[in-house]
Amino acid sequence: MNVNDVRSNNNTGRRGIARLIDHPLTLTSFRHWVRLNRAGGGIDPRYRWRAAQVTALSPFGAALRAAERFSWNRQAPSVAIPHPPIFILGHWRTGTTHLHNLMTCDPQFGFVSTFQVLVPESCLLPFNPLRPLIAWCAPARRHMDRMPLGLDLPQEEEFALCNLCGHSFYVGWYFPRRMGELFRKYVLFEGLSEPERAGWSETYLDVLKKASIRTNGRPLVLKNPVNNARIPALLELFPEAKFIHVCRDPYTVFKSTLNFHRATLDMIAFQKIPDSEIECNVLTFYRDMMSRYLQDRTLIPAGNLVEVRFEDLERDPIERMAAIYEALGLPRWDEARPHMARYLHTQAEYRKNSFPSSPADLEKVEQHWGFALDAWGYRRLVPSESTD
Repeated sequence: MNVNDVRSNNNTGRRGIARLIDHPLTLTSFRHWVRLNRAGGGIDPRYRWRAAQVTALSPFGAALRAAERFSWNRQAPSVAIPHPPIFILGHWRTGTTHLHNLMTCDPQFGFVSTFQVLVPESCLLPFNPLRPLIAWCAPARRHMDRMPLGLDLPQEEEFALCNLCGHSFYVGWYFPRRMGELFRKYVLFEGLSEPERAGWSETYLDVLKKASIRTNGRPLVLKNPVNNARIPALLELFPEAKFIHVCRDPYTVFKSTLNFHRATLDMIAFQKIPDSEIECNVLTFYRDMMSRYLQDRTLIPAGNLVEVRFEDLERDPIERMAAIYEALGLPRWDEARPHMARYLHTQAEYRKNSFPSSPADLEKVEQHWGFALDAWGYRRLVPSESTD
């Protein structure tokens, strides 16, 4: 969702209301907002109005959350996730959203929806009055790359975690001075206490259980870049889980991720950090996540992992998807194919953003991410060359 999916439309009537719910934390509980605020390290003066809006509106929906919690606390222990999930892995800006959208065109699969991640504590209510309000205000496409949006489209479950507890790296989008600390703790699981680890597992399972109920027990296809470094934890929860990893030219990923960080922090953060720190985070997070993935992928049982280049998926998506289904032993490809073909037809006019690289950018990628260029066979570029 890249964090600020609930945005104003061009329609003037919608714009005023949308401003009231234009932050991902607006619909979280007041109690959770206070906890995050206290642990965040302070709100910069320039963002006090943004924080005041969240504070004022966070009690909204408390009765809905209480109603669902009353039934869920009794129901949750007996709810099972009937099928091992399929986890889509890949760094931000590598095409994981495109693959997620393709996979979930297949009606045999379920997913965590945008509506669920926005209101994870009241998403099971048979009628939630927040739904038509959000649907009225929400845009049709993401702000940063024009990918389609919708309350019933698939979304990253990490946003639901962030709206439920503090055990999420995505808290760093709101309090970026803590981003490095949160990355090491909730992505790499370094320095995570046993109670914190248990709390993360319980909350994560609750999110997936609710998604399973919402999709009538169908196998879940989950996309979450943070999971690149969580393979041991995911296998502990789901030993038979299947994984699809997407890689993309690191030179392209670097510039696109920089743009993503800058735009996202500008829209939803409560703190300002210098651009040099943003760039350092981008370089460090990719290096550590991808190094951890390359180390831990050997833990995945044979036949349960397939790796694909985004460039190949983009060039011939139907052929690549057929190969993924075959490699993972997924059934009903002949039934899934026409659904994916229809989705691809709707995206025929889509054009990616382009961020040309300078010689200095190329040097940074080679210095920090050269191992990834080698691991996935991307050509190293000399500083005098440029790339889109």
